[in-house]
Amino acid sequence: MRNVIFSLVTICFLVPWVSAQAKPRAVSVPPANPFQEADRLFTFGENTERDKQSLAVIERALGGDGNNYQWLWRAARANYYVGDEAGKNDKLAYFEKGIDVAQRAVAQQPNAVEGHFWLAANYGGYSELKGALKALQTVKKIRAEMETVLKLNDRYQDGGAYLALGEMDRELPRIVGGSLSRAIARLEQGVKIAPQNLDIKLSLGQAYQEDGRKEDARRQFQEILDRPINPSRARADRNTQEKARRLLAKL
Repeated sequence: MRNVIFSLVTICFLVPWVSAQAKPRAVSVPPANPFQEADRLFTFGENTERDKQSLAVIERALGGDGNNYQWLWRAARANYYVGDEAGKNDKLAYFEKGIDVAQRAVAQQPNAVEGHFWLAANYGGYSELKGALKALQTVKKIRAEMETVLKLNDRYQDGGAYLALGEMDRELPRIVGGSLSRAIARLEQGVKIAPQNLDIKLSLGQAYQEDGRKEDARRQFQEILDRPINPSRARADRNTQEKARRLLAKL
């Protein structure tokens, strides 16, 4: 996935004087970008402590501005990543908070992409902890949210919706809606949209392998290994390359 870049606003002001003898009155200047600190701290899972600090900034802001869409979807994103790295006993609380704030974000701006994406992500984290039955119950919700993401902005989070939908179709049994052919089509489109996303290429390689297309799978895994590491997501890219290396060795 990647950080959203916000433009800076230059604020000019004059300090009034009561009289020639008076001291200037202090003027409180609002920050040019109120989200800057939270975005600067956030690392998309690369550094858990910084992600927690970002979440703390966001939660303080929500305490005074609880209906602000920009804070709500950021809270959903931060809860997802912090929850993903949290201890087993703490994960669920983060995902539940992520779902809550994401639902509020979607209610505030139903035609904005961020709320839908992070709602689906937190649903996914929540369902994994709740077991197979809950996962199956949540599939429709995740699919609906990610389909909405594709309609609103399919390039969001480096084509992350293609990865999510492709993985669901690859891993789910056909009896509950899985489809290997649909997974391949989704992931191939994702690679076209975001060729730098190593996770989509890894999933596509696995789908090819399961479909008996070993040479196509080998090509995807090798391309992952040949790609330079993105410094902003070094840990995630190294993990993906290690998975590709193991899969390639088995072909």
